[in-house]
Amino acid sequence: MKKILFLTISLVLSAVVYGQGAFDALRFSQYRYEGSARSMAMGNAFTSLGGDSYSISINPASSAIYKYSEFTFTPSLFNSSSESLYLDNRESEKWTRAGVSNAGFVVPFNISLSPYGLKAITFGVAINKLNNYTNRSYSFGVNQESSWLGSLAEGLTGINNINLDITDDWNPFYDYPGASWREILAWNSNLLDPLSDNEYIGATENLDGDLIYLAGDLNQEYFREQSGSLSEVVFNMGANISDRFFFGANLGLQSIEFNDYQKYSETAINPNLFDSYFSDFSHTYRQTSSGVGINLKAGFIAIPFDGLRVGASISTPTWMYIKDTWDEIINARYSDGYSSEILSPVGEYNYRINTPFRWNIGGSYVFGKIGLVSIDYEGANYSSIIMMTEDGNEREFNNENAYIKDAYQSAYTLR
Repeated sequence: MKKILFLTISLVLSAVVYGQGAFDALRFSQYRYEGSARSMAMGNAFTSLGGDSYSISINPASSAIYKYSEFTFTPSLFNSSSESLYLDNRESEKWTRAGVSNAGFVVPFNISLSPYGLKAITFGVAINKLNNYTNRSYSFGVNQESSWLGSLAEGLTGINNINLDITDDWNPFYDYPGASWREILAWNSNLLDPLSDNEYIGATENLDGDLIYLAGDLNQEYFREQSGSLSEVVFNMGANISDRFFFGANLGLQSIEFNDYQKYSETAINPNLFDSYFSDFSHTYRQTSSGVGINLKAGFIAIPFDGLRVGASISTPTWMYIKDTWDEIINARYSDGYSSEILSPVGEYNYRINTPFRWNIGGSYVFGKIGLVSIDYEGANYSSIIMMTEDGNEREFNNENAYIKDAYQSAYTLR
């Protein structure tokens, strides 16, 4: 997998992405199939082929094709690469991780030797990886115009700084909702200075009368590492009718593990230019999302005549329960020897996501023992994603759900 990132200054300065948002809902709703060795060789175009324990997650009727018991285990290597372009500087990152894409077994039970009617039923259990979140990105550039601290200072305009101080009797992270955690951290790290009780200037900025300007050139770096996966445990039952029609149904139990580590830093190239004695700072954001979900899926495969196969499947939404935890750290150093490290509390939030319905159709033709061709078409309407609190209150996510409805649309995949 390769991702190309073209970063602008506005993207980097707002690079911290917080949980419970529409982007998280989309991430946990998308599938990027890995597969067994057999299904990967066919690009996972298995809706009409079957006979593979990974493809049970694509079309439950796949199990009904089996004539004999089978156990499969598929280790994998996942390669991620990214490129970034920021302030005319191009960087690249690569990351390779080992994992398991598929493990499962299917057992058929013969019912009748008659060529017509119900010939066999099958039972299967498989663990399949439906998405891999492995990714790293890095960007670097020399900025001569702006600083992230300037945007934090502007965001605090109108807020009295007495509300931002961390004391034994006052915890602004929870006691004062008017400021973001990163703004509170920056203030208590002396990275923001007061111009008045409710106006601020960043430590990377100097003041000349009423003019606020960047004191000197800054090395700006941004690193992001994401890991985790979306996996599904499938409990399957299939039926073989006359060796011409195959039906299957799944109960799917999904598990989500997503880790997001982001670090942004600014370093003064010449600290002597900074009236605040600023040398460098870094801001770290860490998020872990974990959850479970349940869905139902049904599908069929038909063989109208020898060689030709057609198949289709449909899946209910996956009803997910997600828990997010996150924290932030700011480290700051100054040329006069002063340094600080301020940690936020650990935030925690539980919520639910209903993913879209998903469908697959496919067709294939088997040329005897020579070979075969297969094609799949998959669709999901991501504008139908719904976010809600853990007790089912959608009003708490009115903004996110409105954004999802307006910004997301149906997506189709041809395999």
